[in-house]
Amino acid sequence: MKILNKIYSKINVAFMAVLAIVSATLTSCEDDDKNQLNDFLVTGGFVRFAGQNPPGAVGVNAIDELAYSFSVEDANNTAAMYDLRLYADLGGVRTDTVQVEQVTSFPASFSFNAEDLASLLGVTVADIGFGDNFFFTATVTTTDGTVYGGADRLNGVQVFPQPDGTFLDEDDDPVTLGPNDVVYTTADGSSFLVSGQGSTDDLLDEAGYRQAFEFSFVILCPSVDFSALPGTYDVTNLGFAGFFGETDFVREVVAGPGANQITIIGGEWPSAGSRDLVLDINPTTGAVSLGEVAIAFDAAFGAFATDNWGSATGFVFTCTGNIVLVMDFDTFSGNAHPFELSKQ
Repeated sequence: MKILNKIYSKINVAFMAVLAIVSATLTSCEDDDKNQLNDFLVTGGFVRFAGQNPPGAVGVNAIDELAYSFSVEDANNTAAMYDLRLYADLGGVRTDTVQVEQVTSFPASFSFNAEDLASLLGVTVADIGFGDNFFFTATVTTTDGTVYGGADRLNGVQVFPQPDGTFLDEDDDPVTLGPNDVVYTTADGSSFLVSGQGSTDDLLDEAGYRQAFEFSFVILCPSVDFSALPGTYDVTNLGFAGFFGETDFVREVVAGPGANQITIIGGEWPSAGSRDLVLDINPTTGAVSLGEVAIAFDAAFGAFATDNWGSATGFVFTCTGNIVLVMDFDTFSGNAHPFELSKQ
């Protein structure tokens, strides 16, 4: 296992430079992406879920009760092989990526319990806990030999944006982008090289496509204990902290102001003038959403002034003392970033 915390030490670059890079990329690729997506959904290697998408969160009373299943189908009747792989974040430590199965006949069904997942990853069930995340990644090879896929994570490959618009790999070596390659940023702020024919953000982000290339689930706590939420928390992951000069990595969390709400005092970047962050908590699942609009930056940050948080997603894990959030802004949507806290 290895901890991949390198991403935020790498992204110590000007926020506006990143925005300019993203904007230029989206502008130049927009038409191509639309054409690729159209061809992909008609003739490409497109394996999707048969029926509903599998859940993104699974609640159990005990880890050994864990069960996760789904079925996939060959939407265009062009798939020769569906190569499914798996990695996980267990207790904050990312595992290596392992092969689950290579499927050559469709439809195909998959079913996993805790022992199955542990065996695949080379760990024991005791190594799996509440709040752990499991990530599936797949490629499809068509009958003519063309390979389609989502984010290229099969060998743990990850790319790191640089101020000049280039990318480095984990060894600080330059990454050469092919004419059909796109850099895809996940909800947690990590960047991966998107390869294949016509794999686009449109496909990966839209639930309606039922794509079976990139999907994941988290293990929920058995219940939400609201009395355990208030307290002092260490900030363990904070996107753009270096750029905004954030040095205070402790936050106070209080109950309210409303029912099923908590408030993170000072929000994400107190040094940048962010206001208190009020969050709604689903009392059944612990899922988080934005409780009320609050400012993310003060006027000292020029173009960032008066920008608000546009969304907050994630979960509270009262059984482990963790709050795991993905935040985004109104104006600068598309720059999703993590805000994670652990209770002292």
